[in-house]
Amino acid sequence: MSKNPYDVLGVPQNASDEEVKKAYRELTRKYHPDANVNNPLADLAEEKFKEVQEAYDEIMKERASGGSSGGYSYGGGSSYGGGSTDVEMQAVFNYINSRRYREALNLLDRMPNRTAMWYYASGAANAGIGNLVVAREHAAQAVNMEPNNVQYRQLLNQLDWNSRRYQNNPYGGGYGGNSSCGTGNMCCDLWLADSLCECMGGDLCSCM
Repeated sequence: MSKNPYDVLGVPQNASDEEVKKAYRELTRKYHPDANVNNPLADLAEEKFKEVQEAYDEIMKERASGGSSGGYSYGGGSSYGGGSTDVEMQAVFNYINSRRYREALNLLDRMPNRTAMWYYASGAANAGIGNLVVAREHAAQAVNMEPNNVQYRQLLNQLDWNSRRYQNNPYGGGYGGNSSCGTGNMCCDLWLADSLCECMGGDLCSCM
């Protein structure tokens, strides 16, 4: 993005991750489309909402690539422990970042433990193949299970924003027919990969 992402979020460049996340949460609530339905400047608020999402993504991506975070972590510093399930979930995110969404879903279907992260990954994978109704339901379930997790809420907000943009498109473009996230929408693909990469501690294509 052309603007300084720290200026967009209103935080200094040396702000902690928690300060960045706090600013992101506050601005997301302020500019969320649902909070501006009757606002005559709703279109501007929606653009600002998108700008906030992009700024947060850029900051988190830069910090992850700079080695500021490590290991397999997600949300507000919670870590995902060891075990065979971790290996499977690692594979799920690898599939998603490789745009192999159906393989990710097949692996998720074999996992009996439906954690918040499971629903988060399922939401992302379903968004990738264009199953946006299921994607939103699972993203919402992840948020319900862990309401303070910024990444889960970010996925839900992005799906809500994209859905609203599609509904407001008088030409009916966007997610219908052959155009869906993961099958030609480059911006959506990049956002999906960046967002999921955070939960893997960075490294965009090796970790959505």
